[in-house]
Amino acid sequence: MGRGKKLTIGQRSFETRNAARRFIEELLYSQPLNLAIQEPHHSFLNALISRHPHAEAMVAEGIDHFTVKNAVQGRRCFCLTRIDGTKTDFSFRQCLSDYTPS
Repeated sequence: MGRGKKLTIGQRSFETRNAARRFIEELLYSQPLNLAIQEPHHSFLNALISRHPHAEAMVAEGIDHFTVKNAVQGRRCFCLTRIDGTKTDFSFRQCLSDYTPS
């Protein structure tokens, strides 16, 4: 994806990848830690994770909910909890890469 092309994630469209990154960072730091993220952000994160290069393996049997947790060096990250109760964190930056799911 070129820098000048629009990016659509779920129901949201962004003028640039940087605009999407800023929106996601604001979402990441606006959510309380360790609490399930509610709609409409849950649906947005579902669409975002579908863009991850390893989405199929990460999602597995399905997503129950998303949370935000503390990561290294004072940063935060998104974490998904699967229907079976297992968890994994993921890099939203990888979801914004040029990878396009088939």
